[in-house]
Amino acid sequence: MRRHKKLVFLAFLMMIMLGFINNMRGTLIPPIKDFFAVSYSQIGIMLMASTFGFMSATFFGGLAASHFGLKKVIAFGFIAAALSIFTMGHIDSFFYLVILMILLGIGLGSVEIGANSLGAKIFVEKSGMMMNMLHLFFGVGASIGPRYAGWLLSLNLKWHQIYLTALVLIIFLLVYLFFTDFPVEVENDKKDNIAVKEIAKQKKVWLFSAVLGSAVVAEIAIGSWLVNFLHVERAFSTASASTYLSLFFVIFTVGRLVGGYFTEHLGYIKILFLFASATQILFICGLLIDGNLGAIFFSAAGFFISIMFPTIMAVIMREFDKGVSSYMGFIITSASAINMISNWLIGKINDLFNVFTGFASISVFIFLIIGFLYLLSKELNYNFAK
Repeated sequence: MRRHKKLVFLAFLMMIMLGFINNMRGTLIPPIKDFFAVSYSQIGIMLMASTFGFMSATFFGGLAASHFGLKKVIAFGFIAAALSIFTMGHIDSFFYLVILMILLGIGLGSVEIGANSLGAKIFVEKSGMMMNMLHLFFGVGASIGPRYAGWLLSLNLKWHQIYLTALVLIIFLLVYLFFTDFPVEVENDKKDNIAVKEIAKQKKVWLFSAVLGSAVVAEIAIGSWLVNFLHVERAFSTASASTYLSLFFVIFTVGRLVGGYFTEHLGYIKILFLFASATQILFICGLLIDGNLGAIFFSAAGFFISIMFPTIMAVIMREFDKGVSSYMGFIITSASAINMISNWLIGKINDLFNVFTGFASISVFIFLIIGFLYLLSKELNYNFAK
């Protein structure tokens, strides 16, 4: 890993960018809704569109990397994200925003699959700890993003102007990527690819997708809807609500900082069971308790959600000794499909019932993590208890 220092630094910076841009969105949903005068269902469609773009990129990203190289896939992701964000300031139609969110999702998805593929190639030893460390930097960006967006809103900047400031980070990363060499062993090898039909016929692959998808919904839905929930249901100002979302990601980042230690010492599967259960308890407490204390329970849940994605990635790296990038691409794509439908569904529940019911529905997905994880644990070949 030491001889890949520049690539490790690149992967960490990519994760900061992903966390930063992805989680500004939660703070910007109320001003976007007001700017275009749309319903929560339409906001759900916007989130679904972004996830569709992300899902498309993760599905084709592994295949594209084997033909064009991982470096070109990552560069494409930066350019697509930058183009989408630049164009946002020149539209006045919600339909065009949805199209741009698809493009932004494609860009971020390409960067995501690039970062995870880099991790799979570089982090051979103590993969659970190192994947948590990689995704810790997602938490760093996610901690800054909502509070940063809330601060700029308080200065009366428009939502698209706030997105535009993220271009500085993207351009810096694109330049850094240009001057970074990718060794042959890091670029994807065509021989390491597994056919989609071979992947799709394995029961454990679909269980991995269900576990990861439910975990992604829990993380992304809280990031997308917490500010709106606190603003509408608990009468918090948008700036105050964004503080609790930032706190969620600060605690989330701390979880990834120390989570790798727990993962390596308690076991990958056991820690997922324990942390999913703790997330459910804290989330329900947040729903039942009003005021600042309830908001703090939501923020505290970030600690236990934090390790789920990277630990599941580490389980995949252990379980499949060949074609890891292919399996990761398929599983992340399937998980993104679950997330895409779920974000639309939460928006629809907000309109059909109320914002409280829509936000409370996230607890169903947290429960599903536990259920699907139990079924998955029965299908694994690798002995995670040793």
